[in-house]
Amino acid sequence: MTRASLGLVVAGIIAAAGRARADTPAPAAAPALKELPAPAPPSYSHKLQVGLAVMPGVGYRVIFPYQATIYCGQAGKTVCTQRLPTFLDLQPSFGFGNHWDVIFDLRLGLERDFTQSRELAFAPGVRYWIDPKENAKFFATLQVAYDVTRIHDAMVTNDDWAVRNSNGFMFEPLRNLGVYLQFGETIGFVRWLRFEIDAGLGVQARFP
Repeated sequence: MTRASLGLVVAGIIAAAGRARADTPAPAAAPALKELPAPAPPSYSHKLQVGLAVMPGVGYRVIFPYQATIYCGQAGKTVCTQRLPTFLDLQPSFGFGNHWDVIFDLRLGLERDFTQSRELAFAPGVRYWIDPKENAKFFATLQVAYDVTRIHDAMVTNDDWAVRNSNGFMFEPLRNLGVYLQFGETIGFVRWLRFEIDAGLGVQARFP
């Protein structure tokens, strides 16, 4: 093979390689990775949850009898001030909104009162939550209380009505469990005029 022929062969090989490179498709670009949105923080709202709370407590009470001859717990006094006997509150509830629960308190006396009876009272009402979706939140209630504690005094009616408010703070380590501190005020007006303040530490379980 002459030098000229060898040059033509080399030139042909180079040309063929160039055409092959031209015919080869360019590699496809890698698809862009989608950025997933950050997960939403868990909600601790009580909406559509059924709850049951248990809270022991104690308090202080002032009684103003409507007649001077009515015994109110301290002999010879027309206004009585005394410790409110230790009690246990049982509270079923239902969250019908993010901010609102309907509640029903059942108060059971753990100690006997000056009447030698243990307290028995019912207090339905509503509770409002501040920042309901947080696991640490404040609340306030508005309730009507019906007290059926036996008084054993012919001059005093057994049944009593009252209005009640409680305010507190709940911390929820889990969505279905909370612990809370509560302070309450009650004003009764049928048997006698009474003012009560009380405090307690409770725990609440909820489902689902």
